[in-house]
Amino acid sequence: MLPDEMEAEKNRKLLVSQADTIEMLKRNVRDLQGQYQSALIHNKRLIEQNAEAMVIIGHKQQELDAMAQARDNAYDDISTLGERY
Repeated sequence: MLPDEMEAEKNRKLLVSQADTIEMLKRNVRDLQGQYQSALIHNKRLIEQNAEAMVIIGHKQQELDAMAQARDNAYDDISTLGERY
């Protein structure tokens, strides 16, 4: 094999190797883009679930506040009854 042919073969192998690497990187980018999109969708669902949970917590807190107010009113009524008799 002549030196020019050897150099050409070396360059051909390098190009093939680089092409394989480029294809692998393209696949990796596609995979990562898919994972990223899936993560975005998952995060959106989590944010929506969190918002729903916060609404439920707000309603439960209102119920607790109303129950506490009713309890306090009952105590006031009981103490007022004791003062009457």
